[in-house]
Amino acid sequence: MAKLFNVFIIIVCFIVLSAAPAIGITNGEKAPYFRVVSGSNETLTSDMLKDKVATIFYETKDTKEKNRALKEELNAFYAGSSPAVQKEVMRIAVIRCSVFMPVIWQRSLRENSRKEGIIIYGDWDGAMEKSYGMAVDEANFLIIDKAGTVRYVRSGVIPKEEFQVIKKILNDLE
Repeated sequence: MAKLFNVFIIIVCFIVLSAAPAIGITNGEKAPYFRVVSGSNETLTSDMLKDKVATIFYETKDTKEKNRALKEELNAFYAGSSPAVQKEVMRIAVIRCSVFMPVIWQRSLRENSRKEGIIIYGDWDGAMEKSYGMAVDEANFLIIDKAGTVRYVRSGVIPKEEFQVIKKILNDLE
């Protein structure tokens, strides 16, 4: 009976842990290297973020609207910032493209980049998703500081109460 109970506990733990989306990287950790490419073949690597603060949305085609309110809040924050701050803060959007045909994704990324007013990159081989431990099929958001250290990380819908925390982090990193 004890053996059956132990098996039950293991199964329950597996179900609970696999259902909770989580990003593998944590606050204070050095951000892993990444390389992503836009629909117009523009490459962005983590090395290009040196001396910049990066806000990164990593999403799928199905999760890209989950944090629309945060995107709008950060766009307003960015627009209201000084030109010096705008030069230091990079707004990065990455879509997981490793499961679809590149030709379709390239066109879609170009169209959505025009619509959003920022370059949207594709994680074409899934390497960024793996190295960062992104929550699969979930919206992921992180902030990387000028030294390449992760300062904020979260997956899923980010509650409005967190918006002020995120803006404070960005203000403190300027």
